[in-house]
Amino acid sequence: MHARLPSSLHALRTIVIVGALGAIAVGCGGSSEGKADTQVDSSAATLDATTTDAATTSAVPETTTTLAPVGLPNQDDVATRLYDAWVANDKVTAATVADPAAVEAMWLAAPGSYYLYNHCSSGEFDTSGCLFRGNPGTIQIDLEKRGENWVVSGAFYSPPGSD
Repeated sequence: MHARLPSSLHALRTIVIVGALGAIAVGCGGSSEGKADTQVDSSAATLDATTTDAATTSAVPETTTTLAPVGLPNQDDVATRLYDAWVANDKVTAATVADPAAVEAMWLAAPGSYYLYNHCSSGEFDTSGCLFRGNPGTIQIDLEKRGENWVVSGAFYSPPGSD
């Protein structure tokens, strides 16, 4: 009984045999003056190839979630919390009371000492404004009432003399 070789071994054996026959044919017929008597049938060589599809993977982009600011119940307190976070260069604390755009705008203000001018406005219509003034200029902080708390919705810096 003849054992059957796996297809890849069978193909390799066929290639080796055809190659050996080709070498013999070249060796035998290369120095004679007449035609070579040996011919190799080109259809004798077959190659069984098995392919496997590569597994595809795709990277899942990381997402970061920015939590909405919680704010505080008192207008002066929320404005002061943002101002104190700015003085301490603490954007994480600032983000608890202010929208991201307001935090970025606050960080554009010139460094220096400011004070809360007179208090924040009355808060009619669930909006309010607060001013921090000092020698470096004025920082305007805009507030919105969201639920029970006030949140900083915007900030704007004015240098001295631009009023």
